[in-house]
Amino acid sequence: MKRGILLFVALVTTILFGACTVKSTAPTKNTAGKPYDVVVVCADDTWRGDLSYAVCDLLEEPLPGLTRPQGYFNIVKQVSPEHASNIDKMYSNMLVLSINPAVAEASYSVSKNLYARPQTVITLTAPSVESAVAFIAENDEVLREEMERGERNNSNNYYAQNPADLLMADFKEHTGVEMLIPANFFKATTREKELLWYIRDYPSRAQYIFAFRMPCDPSLTEDMQALSALGALDKMFSTITSKGAEGSYMRISSEPQSMYITPDVEINGRQWTEIRGWWEVANDFMGGPFVSYVTVDAAASEALVIAFGLYAPEDPQRNLLKELEHLIYTVK
Repeated sequence: MKRGILLFVALVTTILFGACTVKSTAPTKNTAGKPYDVVVVCADDTWRGDLSYAVCDLLEEPLPGLTRPQGYFNIVKQVSPEHASNIDKMYSNMLVLSINPAVAEASYSVSKNLYARPQTVITLTAPSVESAVAFIAENDEVLREEMERGERNNSNNYYAQNPADLLMADFKEHTGVEMLIPANFFKATTREKELLWYIRDYPSRAQYIFAFRMPCDPSLTEDMQALSALGALDKMFSTITSKGAEGSYMRISSEPQSMYITPDVEINGRQWTEIRGWWEVANDFMGGPFVSYVTVDAAASEALVIAFGLYAPEDPQRNLLKELEHLIYTVK
């Protein structure tokens, strides 16, 4: 009897100890590559032709507003499932294409941190290549947003580990809202007291954050509100001068192909108008892309304008500007 009790205790101890030492199935390795890199997993014979063109249109369509063309994402490579290496599976974004005649219609699913972290894996399954191509064409913005959301969360989570607390308090006092400001920004002096301007400076590039409030007639159409905000932003920019050129001042570029206005952008329950364009310095050679967000407080007849600008004459612009505009998703 005593031996039976001892065996029972030993068995229970083994079970409990084993339960405590079971390894987590979550990946422990970090992703490889750069932000916005994508590996496409697709059978070679399926990839050739229309499907490859559709995926290239989906991922490498030029991002609006940059002064030098660059796609929404970078396709690093296409690889067949049987040849996908461990390195291939480590990228932060994967698009898996599967043609299965047994399924009734095309659909997609999203997995997070499947092989590494942080990672987004989109699996698109369709009964035929034709249906896959049609599905991608009809849902391009949705599919891009799935990957964009992952990149945005990764960037904001990273910068939230080391925020510029003093600037964040200053931003809230000035604008009335909270927003994540990453470390290494500093506050610049401006001639316009209503304009808030933060800079993160590097030897060959710079990132800017601007913010101000302005009177706004809420009865105006969204297009007119956007144009009013653009005029106010241009006026604010004009108070910033370049030290390297006499009579210089910052302004919004008049190049017509540089302006993109998107109304009704909902971010965390708040409606914004997104404005992408170019800025430049008159009588100088400086310039770059910017993206501005405008939200209207109808009760106060006011608009809040938050703009992000980039000066990067030599570096690829997309990632540098994106990590700034991701910050608008932290506004509360």
